[in-house]
Amino acid sequence: MTHPKPRRLLLHTTDWAFVVVAVAAYVSFFTAANVSFTGFEVLLLVVLGLLYTAIGTYGFENYVFAAPLGTKILYYVVQFPLVIGITVLSHFGGAFWLLLLPLVSHGAVLFSRTGVLVISALTTLLFGLLLGIPNGWQVGLTATLSFAPGVVFVVIFTQMALGESRARHQVEALAQDLAKAHETLAQYAVQAEELATAKERNRLAREIHDSLGHYLTAINVQLEAARTLLESDPSQALPPLERAQSLTKEGLHEVRRSVAALRASPLEGKPLAMVLAQLVEDLRATGIAATFDVHGEARALPPQLELALYRVTQEALTNVRKHSQARHTGVSLTYTAADVRLRVQDDGVGGDSDAPTGGFGLVGLRERVQLLGGELHCVTEPGKGFVLEIQIPFPA
Repeated sequence: MTHPKPRRLLLHTTDWAFVVVAVAAYVSFFTAANVSFTGFEVLLLVVLGLLYTAIGTYGFENYVFAAPLGTKILYYVVQFPLVIGITVLSHFGGAFWLLLLPLVSHGAVLFSRTGVLVISALTTLLFGLLLGIPNGWQVGLTATLSFAPGVVFVVIFTQMALGESRARHQVEALAQDLAKAHETLAQYAVQAEELATAKERNRLAREIHDSLGHYLTAINVQLEAARTLLESDPSQALPPLERAQSLTKEGLHEVRRSVAALRASPLEGKPLAMVLAQLVEDLRATGIAATFDVHGEARALPPQLELALYRVTQEALTNVRKHSQARHTGVSLTYTAADVRLRVQDDGVGGDSDAPTGGFGLVGLRERVQLLGGELHCVTEPGKGFVLEIQIPFPA
């Protein structure tokens, strides 16, 4: 259901300007020298003045401004005779021409260029006629030529005000659109972060399932072997049991590592460089020589960006420990004026250069980096190690 547009009351700035001009004209009527009015003339002047003002304010705002062309023309068909009547009743005295200026301004608002020219010309001619009737055509012609520049000024001033008003409305509309776009972008950012979190949790869930299943299967095989040896040769049952115990410890370590990775914030408010250095130290504890370097001036990063750098480093070092057979690994974190870069390089067995982006969770890492507008590159060859580089834009 559509509701009718509410009528505007007499509160608009231009309405009050119209009223002030009309009052000024009437003050000039009643203070003009050598002019006296009868009671009936005063009453009729007041009535016509109120009608002229009401139509020019309330009527213009609510019924003429956005009306069809015929209604706009009717507006002048009514207002011009009212001005003539008021001027005649005022005995052609005072500044009756003030009543014509608002009509010129309204013409600049209501019509296109041709319409503005017509209304301006009619208003100027009307002024000349009203002044020329009691004073002669020479005075009327002179007054017309003198009044024309004032009409031009009113038209130009009104169009400038309209242009400023339109520009202000456009700026307000653009500001609203920008606010909506910002809100939408913020929602997308939250959704992207939630999606990245969900993908990370799914990856970790698969990793827990695969690694734990592997360890449990291996442990079960060792226990079955120990059970068989206990029946046939109890003295040989100890090695399988020791191997099962070792596998149990390794499996427990993997579960603890994966569960720790599921925590909401693995950084826990610590500096990114400190956390990455700890990951490198953990790798070094497994017997692989590892180094960590920071280049550039470190600066605060958004939580989702720091988490992405942490996860990429964590996954890369896990791959080094599990698959690369590397003797040395280097991790470097670089801050530039335009972005943040991470590089993980090892001297291990490498892989197939035709498919450097598949396997070992690299697809998930690439998706995480791309959600932040970054890029992930891998370079590898059999026997020549593996290089993983990411670049995420974040201007200083």
